[in-house]
Amino acid sequence: MGEFMGGRVLRLVGGAALLGSLVVGCGAEQAAPDEVDPGSGRTHAVGEGRGPADEDREREPEGNVVDDEVILVVDDEADVHEDCEHRKVVVSADNAKVVLDGECGLVRASGRGSVVEVGSAEKIVLVGVDNKVSFAGGDPVVVNHGRNTTVTEGGDAGI
Repeated sequence: MGEFMGGRVLRLVGGAALLGSLVVGCGAEQAAPDEVDPGSGRTHAVGEGRGPADEDREREPEGNVVDDEVILVVDDEADVHEDCEHRKVVVSADNAKVVLDGECGLVRASGRGSVVEVGSAEKIVLVGVDNKVSFAGGDPVVVNHGRNTTVTEGGDAGI
């Protein structure tokens, strides 16, 4: 009977040791705290790598860009008036007022609450929210995937 009891005690102690090591192992790898990326609003673990979309966002310019190929409006509440000169236009700013005289190439409004007026455009794409785009002339291809967004003929831009 002593040998039987000794075997039970040994198994009990061994099982407790095994269980204890498993419990300690589970607690050793705690999830890192989450942080919110202010640019995207997404959460990720602190120190966690970021994906290609986040890297592209980090390369977005700090301010508006106007060069020979593109007019990029990223500053919220910006007031921009330019000659379009067949350039590509991207308005990702919120509550911007953009007037572009003349002929534009692609015009894309992806911000929120902006008003974009162009003389004419080859194509107008809306993917933002509460944006209003107008064109003074021409017959642009219109792709409207935005929410509460409108494209109308008219506006203050010159042809």
